[in-house]
Amino acid sequence: MKKKNNAGSTIIAVVALLTVLAGFSIAALSFTGTVSYNVMASNTLRRCTEVGDGAIDYMFAYWRELIKENPNTILPTASFASLPLPTQSLFPAIPSFTASTGPNPATGAPYTIANYKVQATDPQGNVIAGTTVPPVGTGMQLGTSSVYYTASADVSLPAFAGRIITVHVRRVFQKQIESPWQYAIFYNDLLEVNPGATMTIAGWVHTNSYLYTAYSDLTFANKVDYVNDWGVSFAPGDEDHTGITPASPTFPSNLPPARGDAELPFGFDPTQVFLNTNANNSGYIELIQPPVTSVADPIASQRYYNQADIRIMIGAGNSVTMTDNAGNTINGSSTGTDHALYTAFTAAITTGQSFQDNREAATMNITTLNIATITSALTATSKGGTATLVGTGFNGVIYIANSTGSSTVKTGIRLKNGATMPQGGLTVVSENPVYIQGDYNTGQTSSLTTPANSANNGTGNNVVAGYTEQPCAVLGDAVNVLSNAWVDSNSTADLSSRNATPTTVNAAIVTGNVPTGTTSSGANSYSGGAENFTRLLENWSGQTFTYYGSMIELYKSQQSIGYWGNANVYNAPNRNWHFDPLFYTQPPPGTFTVVDYVKQRWYVQ
Repeated sequence: MKKKNNAGSTIIAVVALLTVLAGFSIAALSFTGTVSYNVMASNTLRRCTEVGDGAIDYMFAYWRELIKENPNTILPTASFASLPLPTQSLFPAIPSFTASTGPNPATGAPYTIANYKVQATDPQGNVIAGTTVPPVGTGMQLGTSSVYYTASADVSLPAFAGRIITVHVRRVFQKQIESPWQYAIFYNDLLEVNPGATMTIAGWVHTNSYLYTAYSDLTFANKVDYVNDWGVSFAPGDEDHTGITPASPTFPSNLPPARGDAELPFGFDPTQVFLNTNANNSGYIELIQPPVTSVADPIASQRYYNQADIRIMIGAGNSVTMTDNAGNTINGSSTGTDHALYTAFTAAITTGQSFQDNREAATMNITTLNIATITSALTATSKGGTATLVGTGFNGVIYIANSTGSSTVKTGIRLKNGATMPQGGLTVVSENPVYIQGDYNTGQTSSLTTPANSANNGTGNNVVAGYTEQPCAVLGDAVNVLSNAWVDSNSTADLSSRNATPTTVNAAIVTGNVPTGTTSSGANSYSGGAENFTRLLENWSGQTFTYYGSMIELYKSQQSIGYWGNANVYNAPNRNWHFDPLFYTQPPPGTFTVVDYVKQRWYVQ
C-alpha cells in the first residue's frame, strides 16, 4: 500500500511539473509573439517615416523650382496644387504603391501616401488656404524676412496581422530673404583665398561653389560655408602655385568651414532665368548692364539700371546723355527734379581723360565722376537760386557707363574726390570697370588725414574725427583702387615709379573676376583670389590699403579680362581689411537681396 501511495504522489508531482512547464511555455510563446509584434510595428513605423521623409524631399525639389521661377512673388497655397505625386518607381520596395493629395478614404485600404501637399502658413504655422498670399515674417537683422510653408505626407503601411500603421510626416519649408551685405566675402562662383602674407577675415564668408585655401597665413575668424566642397589645395587649372605645399588656414576650433545652403542673388537660379534666349539673358552680370528694351527682361525689377534715379550714358565722341528713372531725357530745359539732376551731374562729369591700365595692357578712355560735386548738390539748401536735389526724393543710385568700348578701345569710369558722401550714402553702378581714386567715404581732407592712413600699420579708425560714415556701394565689371598718390601721367611709368600711399575705402563692392585657368596657363593661370578682389595698379610695398565693406563676386568680368599675374602691374599692400558692421543697420542705397530655400523643422503629428 505504501508503494502505491508513493507512485501516486510521483504521478501528481510530474503532472504538476508539466502544468508549470506548460504555463512557462505559453508565457514564453506569448512574450515572443508580443516582442515579434512590437518589432514588426517598430520596423513598419520606421519604414513609414523613411517613406514620408523621402516623399517630402521630392516635394521640396518641386516647391523650390516653382518658387525660383517667381522669385519676386509670394506664392499662395493654390500655386502648389499641381505638384507631381510620388510614384511607384521612387519606392520600388513598397508593393501596390498609391498616392493622393487628398485624405485617406473612410473605408477600405488607405493610400500609401495621402495628404501629399504644400500649404502656405503664417510665421506661427497657421495654414493660409487658397489664393490668399501668406504674410511675411521679419527677421532680427535689417533686410531679413521669410515666408513659410508646411509640407505634409501621411504614410500608411501594413504591419502585423493586417494592422495598418500610419505616420503623419510634416516639414516646414522656408524662403528666407537676406541682405548680401552681411558677408565679408560672398562669391557666387569658386572662391580661392591664398594671400601669401598674413591675412585675417573677420566677417562671414560664403561661396555658392567650391572653396580652396592653401596658405597657413590665412585666418578665418567667423563663419565660413560653401555649397560644393572645401579643399586645402589650389583650384583646378592653377599652375601659378606649382611646387607649393598646401597648408590649412586657421579658424575657430568650434567653427570650421562647413557645407551650407546656396544663397541665390534675388532668389533666382541663373540656369532657369538666364536661358540665352535673348539679349537680356547673359547671367548675373545683367544686374549691372542696361536692358535691351526690344526683348523680354526677366530681371527688370532687380536691374540696377532700372533702379537708378539718374542714368548717364557716354556715347560716340564722349557725348553725354542723361535720363531719369522713367526714361525721360533730362537737359538744361528740364524742370523740377530733372533740372536739379541735370545741374548736379553735368558739373560732376568730365569725359575724355585717359591713363594706362597695365593689367589690361591698354590705355583707358576714362569718364570721371566727381563725387564731391554730387555731395555738395545733395546737401546744399540752395544753389544760386536754382532748384537743388534736397527734398526731391533722390534714391542715391547712380548708373553711369560708356558704351563705346571695344577690343581695341577700352573704357572706364573713375570715382574721384569721394572722401565725403551725402547723407544716406551713394550706390554707383557701371557695366564698365570702375576706378576708385583716393580715400572713399572717410571724411579725409587736405588738413585731416584718415587715422588708418596715418598709422599705416593696420591700426587707427577708418574715418576722420567728426565724420559719419555713410552706407555706400560700387558695382562694376571690375573695381580698381588707385591710391591717394595716383597721378594719371605717371601711369605709363615703371612700377618702381608708381608708388602708392596709404588709402582707405569704406564701401560695399560688387564685381566680377577672371577665373583661374580660363584663358591662360603657368604664371598667369591664377585668378588672384579674394585677396585681389579689388584690383591694384601701383607699388604698394610697405603701404597699407584699409578696407571696410562687403565684397561680392557674381559674374565673370567681360571687359576687364587682363590676368592678375601680368608683369609690371602692382606690388601687394598690407591688407587692413574688415567687414563693415554699418551694413547690419544701414545697407547701401538700392535693392539687393539673396535668397535661401531651407528645409526647416521636421516633425510627426
